[in-house]
Amino acid sequence: MRVVALTGAGRGLGLLTTRVLLDQGVTVVANHRSASPELSALSDKYPDTLHLVPGDVGEEAAGEAIARCAREIGRLDAVVLNAGITRDRPLVSTSVEDWDEVHRVNLRGAFLTTKHALRLMMRQRYGRFVYLSSIAALSGNAGQAAYATSKAGLHGLSQAVAQEYGRYGVRSVVLVPGLLDTGLGAALAPELQQRKIDRSLLGLGSAEQVAATVAFLAGPDADYINATVIRQDGGLVY
Repeated sequence: MRVVALTGAGRGLGLLTTRVLLDQGVTVVANHRSASPELSALSDKYPDTLHLVPGDVGEEAAGEAIARCAREIGRLDAVVLNAGITRDRPLVSTSVEDWDEVHRVNLRGAFLTTKHALRLMMRQRYGRFVYLSSIAALSGNAGQAAYATSKAGLHGLSQAVAQEYGRYGVRSVVLVPGLLDTGLGAALAPELQQRKIDRSLLGLGSAEQVAATVAFLAGPDADYINATVIRQDGGLVY
């Protein structure tokens, strides 16, 4: 039995990844802040292998609940840090409250989930973390200073985890998707979305393909992938 925990499972890429993992026979601990009909349908279809853990990842109770659920199952092989929000606006008009909220969910949430999952992985001397970043973390993006810096912070967190806990058999990797046909990318205004699509050599990305990559990175075949950043953005036009 392989057990994978995932944050932000209620919709978008998180929901798709949950479905892919379940279809592969993986037991999934799925954190979500708000329920969705699609996630509820998956719970009905996979009552024995899908464990729903509601909660706000920016609060420590959510990380504790995820770890507790995995402990009750008996193990935790991988954690996918997918939960994320954005508050897009020019830097000069970004409020402190919006800046803090984006970092609270995107970066603090990843820290808290990682912190509590690590205790289980250290005891079993094995584990993987997959951090979902963004191309904005690498190249920046106008109007996304808070989002870009919160996602860039995941790169440092991932590297620190790999260096600090490698002796316990813990691996860590960052996946950087490009603009996708679901989630935050799909919510963009049409004109802005098209400008971003035009920057990609391969156009709009498929969330289904990225979900398959996440599932691979959370699996045993990716055990020798560690302390690195993987881009899945179709290539950018220069």
